[in-house]
Amino acid sequence: MATTARVTPGTHNPSISAQTVRNRLREAGLRACRPVVRQVLTTHHRQQRRLWAQTHRRWTRQDWQKVLFTDESRFCLTRGDGRIRIYRRRIECYTEACTLKQDRFGGGGSVMVWGGVSQHHRTELVVIAGNLNAVHYREDILLPHVVPPSSRLILT
Repeated sequence: MATTARVTPGTHNPSISAQTVRNRLREAGLRACRPVVRQVLTTHHRQQRRLWAQTHRRWTRQDWQKVLFTDESRFCLTRGDGRIRIYRRRIECYTEACTLKQDRFGGGGSVMVWGGVSQHHRTELVVIAGNLNAVHYREDILLPHVVPPSSRLILT
């Protein structure tokens, strides 16, 4: 804010205080907030999402009852929250200029967790140690938390 005040000449005053800049931004309906973080989607990602939606658009409630939705998330424990501030109007929250693109998590000091939900059930929250690869996913997540004991012979 002080940098903006220093480099912006005033009409009657050659120097403008940071507080004046904040006041004028507020008067214009702009407020300081953190940008929305969104994933970078390639054209291929968009095509795959559209294809998936078209394939499943006629599914019934009974079809969806058989589905287990799963996801994993990595939580960073060591880095700061990256308190980047932007000034925007309330309705501008998802505009290109007001979002922060983020490809992936990086660095150490993080924990990854996995979980799943379906219409009538949910899995335990599984803390994943180290990197998640196909073998680790099958042995430590799918077999103990998703696949019924009677079906385990098929996967092994």
